[in-house]
Amino acid sequence: MRKFFFFLLSIMLLSSLAACTPTQPKMETKAPDPQMMGPTGGASDKVPDPNVEPMEIISVYSQNDDATGLNQAMDAVDELTAEALVDKLIEYGVLEEGTEVLKFEEADGTGTLDLSKVPTSGSAGELLMLTAVGNTFTENFELRQLKLLVNGKNYSSGHIEQGDDDYLQYVKNYKEIK
Repeated sequence: MRKFFFFLLSIMLLSSLAACTPTQPKMETKAPDPQMMGPTGGASDKVPDPNVEPMEIISVYSQNDDATGLNQAMDAVDELTAEALVDKLIEYGVLEEGTEVLKFEEADGTGTLDLSKVPTSGSAGELLMLTAVGNTFTENFELRQLKLLVNGKNYSSGHIEQGDDDYLQYVKNYKEIK
């Protein structure tokens, strides 16, 4: 009888302990209201704006800080045109403000770019500028080579003279140009 009483007492003690332990409140699981989510990482931030025009991602080459080579930057334009690339080259300091595209044609992997003006700044600076223009145009328009004209004539300066058969091609080692 004593065992029975002890067993009954143990069961009552365990049930009272179980009844007194705190329980986690049940939470309602419901999807968050998209209108309540602001620009803090909510679902509405992930949905692209259907009214925004798509942008073209481009590579723009420009002179590095110590003038020993070029830097490559990724940028975007509304539409891939010669004018848009020249505007970016102006923005990155490769070409002078006011430089205009007089004509741009491409055929069979060869592009012809006629600009209104091209800066001259010594042979090293000109080589970097020509390489930046050449790399920017050949990469973005997927050209084999680019003919650069200034006001309809072959590019020429006191340091670099291009003939009828001279073309700019993509320079792979653009980070260090000698």
